[in-house]
Amino acid sequence: MAEQKTQLYPTGNSHTTLEFPNHWKVLDVGSGHNPHKRANVLVDRFILNNFERSGQKIDMPEDKLLIQADGAALPFPSKIFDFVICSHVVEHIPIDELEAFCEELSRVAKAGYIETPSKWAEKLRHAPNHRWFVSSKNNVLIFEPISDDYPLGWFGKLFFSIYFYHNIQAEGRDVFDFALGVNKPWHYLFMIIRLSLIKLWLCAKPLTYTRFRWDGNFHCKIRGISKE
Repeated sequence: MAEQKTQLYPTGNSHTTLEFPNHWKVLDVGSGHNPHKRANVLVDRFILNNFERSGQKIDMPEDKLLIQADGAALPFPSKIFDFVICSHVVEHIPIDELEAFCEELSRVAKAGYIETPSKWAEKLRHAPNHRWFVSSKNNVLIFEPISDDYPLGWFGKLFFSIYFYHNIQAEGRDVFDFALGVNKPWHYLFMIIRLSLIKLWLCAKPLTYTRFRWDGNFHCKIRGISKE
């Protein structure tokens, strides 16, 4: 039997390296403005509405099939994909769709990878369109609700303002005025600080990201929600 060739690809905002055999059929759910290079098929619910992408336009590569669909009701047979990627999406999903969304990821693929900000990272630089603190334990993805009025706090606001300095993600958010841009030469100083902070964030990815890899099936658990 011929040996199957594989390639390594950086995956998610954390650039976590994953191995993909060349024969795999790969799905990216919520591909948005940053579709995975290895994915064959992309799914996104919002083609024109870019609120959940912080104003960034969707990317539609010509070499991939893009399907507009709801992640909680994917239009695919069970286990048709070898692998599914879902990067920085599940923290946006409403409560009434969350369980179905996770079940669909597990249903359509034999294995997969989910990535979100960690609970610690969310507390430090919370984005108002993120609905959940996400963690994992023993092949279970754990969700805890974030209140609509969750405060950044002074330090969190400063961190967010620097991390997203002069970036579209700072627009319309609770940031310090300098985050929208300052005059030279201070602009260059803030850019250097921002890039250094991003590199530090990536180096600390065991703390700053929840990275959940599963084979077969996985389960999700929602805490802090009354099921009356």
